[in-house]
Amino acid sequence: MDKISNEPKRRIFLWTVPRSLATVFTKCMSFAEGVQIIKEPMLVAHIFGPEGTAAEDHEIRKTFKEGVVSPESQTGKVALAFDVSIATFQWVKQMLESPFPGKSFVFVHDQAFCLRSSYDNIPRGYTHTFLVRNPYRLFPSWKKSVVKQVPSCIDKPFAEMIKNAVAKFGYGELYDLIVHVQENLGHTPIVIDADDLQANPLSILRQYCHLLGVEFKESMLQWEAGNEIADTWIASKMAKQRHKVKEGGFFDVAFKSTEFHPPRELPSRDQIDPDLLPLIDQYMPLYEKMYSMRIRP
Repeated sequence: MDKISNEPKRRIFLWTVPRSLATVFTKCMSFAEGVQIIKEPMLVAHIFGPEGTAAEDHEIRKTFKEGVVSPESQTGKVALAFDVSIATFQWVKQMLESPFPGKSFVFVHDQAFCLRSSYDNIPRGYTHTFLVRNPYRLFPSWKKSVVKQVPSCIDKPFAEMIKNAVAKFGYGELYDLIVHVQENLGHTPIVIDADDLQANPLSILRQYCHLLGVEFKESMLQWEAGNEIADTWIASKMAKQRHKVKEGGFFDVAFKSTEFHPPRELPSRDQIDPDLLPLIDQYMPLYEKMYSMRIRP
């Protein structure tokens, strides 16, 4: 791992597919000692920043418009809330490589598809970890969340809803990044499966923290409901607005959570919208490859 600063001692990236329980996981990691959480800066650059795919009149941009000006850190430190207008990929990379004085480690969550396979945008000094989820769970959840936030999409096939933003539907981009980390960065990828995390949180989190050199405490397995902890995260002002707990909100379930709950029974094919089945069949082999690399309970 490239060393770019004496402080913090650890820099950790959690790369995910959408709707993989990553916000709950991030909330859990927020209670580790000395952590600075950074939430989805690459996603902001990819969709909403100056190089983003969403035009000013894009419905998603209007849905997640700037709304809350969150507190900023002291002079000389990275602001806890930044405007999407400055979020170029280069700005995000430089921000992630900042010193973060007083923090023991930095934990960044983001989506692999947001890199656009431009691996020069990956910040130096990070250990890369990955969170995957079974396509039978992910695609129905993803479609439901998109329709909830953008109701005009309801009659469109799911593939058409997101084609401009996610070329390989999250799985392809995540697997490609794992291969890049193995072959070009010389790291052994640390992979977690969402079902394992829900079913065996103590075992999975203990192993995860041990591999990363982060102190694990069992108190991390339970937390207060609500979004107050997100005020300590570095994120865009737009994301800060999305983090507000509201019925039907993008992260409402995650922020209402107080612990990991056991996974529900896997849905059968006849319970899934027909337009999702070809995607499930297409990306199941990649999921199974990543699943085979996972930390085992």
